[in-house]
Amino acid sequence: MIKAPSLITESSLIYSGDPALNLPDDPAERERVLELARETGNWRDLVLPGETPTIFHVRPLYGALWDWFAGEVNRRSLVQVEIAAFALRLALRKVEGFGSYKVEFTRVDGHQMATTEILDAIYREGGGEGRTIVEELGGFVFVKASQGLRPKS
Repeated sequence: MIKAPSLITESSLIYSGDPALNLPDDPAERERVLELARETGNWRDLVLPGETPTIFHVRPLYGALWDWFAGEVNRRSLVQVEIAAFALRLALRKVEGFGSYKVEFTRVDGHQMATTEILDAIYREGGGEGRTIVEELGGFVFVKASQGLRPKS
């Protein structure tokens, strides 16, 4: 099941360049439908019939995990691509539709994070778009986490 992004529970993301997606050619409309799918978790209307996208299941970065992440970014003076990769490693729980690749974990300062092997697989198998995939997904995780909890309307 594909799940909407949340600051409380795991959610599911698909890279915008996934060949299983059927997206509008118009850049503004493309961005609108991608944002809607990410917010609602409803990718069904964007997936080509008979195709299976690669789905990245991520947890939210909040609370003590967010505090540690933000501190590490500052202490290490990370640049944008490193921040996205770090956020994705901390958030990634599993990947579906990515061959035999599995997410394995390590612990750093008591925090569980994906090992670099899964990112290396994304870079290698991404058909020249590996870095873009990591930056897009990790950037999305970072932005969602940095917005904090929003009050119910």
